[in-house]
Amino acid sequence: MTLFAGKWSFLVFSALSGVVFFVAGCAGRPPETVETVVTVEVTVPVAVVETRVVEVTREVAKTVVVTATPVPTPAYVSKLNAAANTLVYPLAADPVTLDPQVATDEVSSLVLQQLYEGLYNLRGDGSTVPAAATGYQVSDDGKVYTVTLRGGMTWSDGKPVTAQHFVDGVCRTLEPATGNGYYHLLTDLAPVKGAKAFASGDVADCKKVGVKAVDDTTLQILLDRPAAFFPKLLAMRVFWPTRLDAIAASSAIRNPQSAIISNGPYLLTERNPGVRLVLTKNPTYWNAAQVAIERIELPVIPDSARQLALYEKGDVAVADFPPKETARLQADAGLSKELQVLVRPGTSYVGLNTQAGPTKNLAFRKAVASAIDRDKLIKEVLKQPWHVPARAVIPPNVPGYQGEDATVGYKYDLTAAKKFLAEAGYGPDKPVPPVELWTNRDGSNELLLKAIAEMLEAAGIPVRLTTAGWDVYLAGLDGCNKPNRADAAKTPAECAYSLYRMGWVMDYADPAAMLDVVFNPKSAFQYTGWQSKEYGDLLAKALAEPDEAKRLALYKQTEKILLNDAVAVVPLMYYDRTLLVKQAVKFDYPPFGAPNLQYWKLEAGS
Repeated sequence: MTLFAGKWSFLVFSALSGVVFFVAGCAGRPPETVETVVTVEVTVPVAVVETRVVEVTREVAKTVVVTATPVPTPAYVSKLNAAANTLVYPLAADPVTLDPQVATDEVSSLVLQQLYEGLYNLRGDGSTVPAAATGYQVSDDGKVYTVTLRGGMTWSDGKPVTAQHFVDGVCRTLEPATGNGYYHLLTDLAPVKGAKAFASGDVADCKKVGVKAVDDTTLQILLDRPAAFFPKLLAMRVFWPTRLDAIAASSAIRNPQSAIISNGPYLLTERNPGVRLVLTKNPTYWNAAQVAIERIELPVIPDSARQLALYEKGDVAVADFPPKETARLQADAGLSKELQVLVRPGTSYVGLNTQAGPTKNLAFRKAVASAIDRDKLIKEVLKQPWHVPARAVIPPNVPGYQGEDATVGYKYDLTAAKKFLAEAGYGPDKPVPPVELWTNRDGSNELLLKAIAEMLEAAGIPVRLTTAGWDVYLAGLDGCNKPNRADAAKTPAECAYSLYRMGWVMDYADPAAMLDVVFNPKSAFQYTGWQSKEYGDLLAKALAEPDEAKRLALYKQTEKILLNDAVAVVPLMYYDRTLLVKQAVKFDYPPFGAPNLQYWKLEAGS
């Protein structure tokens, strides 16, 4: 609780200090005074405070007794102040891009999920439901998928959506100039025929890639080898359509938001960079009758404390919040009912530069891994005890999860950390040089990384913490590991970091979605410079293994190489989706990917 500003704060200060202030009169003899007592009652939201202030004047001295009577803090009331049938959903940052074939970050993906529609969608219960597709068939050898599209779909400019637009979307994702890291899914993970040669630039004609439009409503996909999890990929953005003519006419191929033509449930009707985006229901969407919310406002609010304040006022329907507010939210009868902790398989981790600086030394990387106290990060720094500390990278609710007692990775051991530093050659005659720890500018991330910096310094490793906005941070890291470059181990001079913070929320429930998509040395999503033929060979073997138990055993071996033998990354904790959602909002958060707001509803009158 806070006091009213101005004189009331002066009065309370006087009472607390036990000092009575007298104001001196004019020069000369002391004034004759008569004391008059006046009692004033005020109501303020603080504990009862009584104070006595004496005002001395030439004529009269008055003692004013002020009694502050407490009143209860107003109880939280769940309300929404937005216009009817409007959802206000804050974004933690401005979208990096609204190009569906370029975007890989979470914020951009959330916005694009509303504007574009792929073959299938994910629902909150984890099920996959038809979207632009109505179904698919698989050949007996598991190498040919034939997808049937629904008829009558149109783009926002009225032109029909055809199978060729989905072919064009795949080609553009694979195009080296696009630079989309998800190309790896179609070249190595579930290899589409000819995709690798096209993505590497060895073949210039995408017509040689095994994705064909048989006719306007039939899409055929040819694989080099069977992939049992391939149907899960049909719900991913690698199979979103695109309009090449619209992109060619836009101002920039990598950022074509100047004239967005989309096929999803919502249209972009306003964009004020750094301030907000506005989406409105697409009247020509094939399933428009099912879309309940007419208007979505997406204000850009990076500060989680600001999000929370607006949430409590009723100005936003969803909000993040600072870790320090957790106890208050849990104790509040109304807010605790709206605090959601949802399944969201993913892992937060620190990556280490294996190509340059002190972290090039394996023993030094082991020292870093041993110096981080995950339990302290969760319980004392974030103060959110529901998080699960991570020793391995495969999260709960995904096949291959090794449990909280996983034997992979390095547990917190300060003595071991100092021993590893000595093994790396550091000691009294050779002090450890400062390492650079990079992170994006975000309340929770900065809080975590500052604590990690202190842990490393306690082990004897000096740290320089560098922060930047998400777009600048991501661009800096991407510059250190561009997809399809000839020498993936090459580390440019500007890649001065020793450690970097990153996290990955999985796109589907398979170990490959983490161990291969993110941590394969060929991946565009890890920036360690680490190379390992053994790791790559095991991944390839696992992808081809039809026996699930044997396949999971192979992935456990790869996880041990990544975390114990190479120490390329250090897992911190597993993700969940923790946020506040108003009671009047009927939400649908899938365990993987961004929420599809076409499935959300607002209660009448909200």
